[in-house]
Amino acid sequence: LLIARGEVGAIATDNILELPASKRFFTGGDQTLRGFDYESLGPRDINGELIGGKFLTVASLEYSLRFAQSWRAALFTDAGRAFSDESAAWRQSAGIGVRWLSPFGNVRVDLAVPVNDQNDGFRLHIFMGPPL
Repeated sequence: LLIARGEVGAIATDNILELPASKRFFTGGDQTLRGFDYESLGPRDINGELIGGKFLTVASLEYSLRFAQSWRAALFTDAGRAFSDESAAWRQSAGIGVRWLSPFGNVRVDLAVPVNDQNDGFRLHIFMGPPL
């Protein structure tokens, strides 16, 4: 089973700081870029504080293979960015996971690592819900 997901967004504003932080774009975490902390990626101010972006682009590709009646193994990669400036770097991660097809929904456990990033640690992601 091959699963692909994409997400794009844009906010029409001249000053991103006029919007509440909850309306700005961030990425990272279980549902966007596994291998990074939740909503830890996006534009920062001059003090290094995360402020969020005007644009969002995220894509994921996952290959999943059933190895038992209620179990699947997965290989995946995620890439994307939350940005206000076109020169912002793309971030990417890759990893492996296991899926339990439980009676109450999919339970996903993923181990992911950033690719070509100064953050070189693995992240464990546990999520309940539909694939990607």
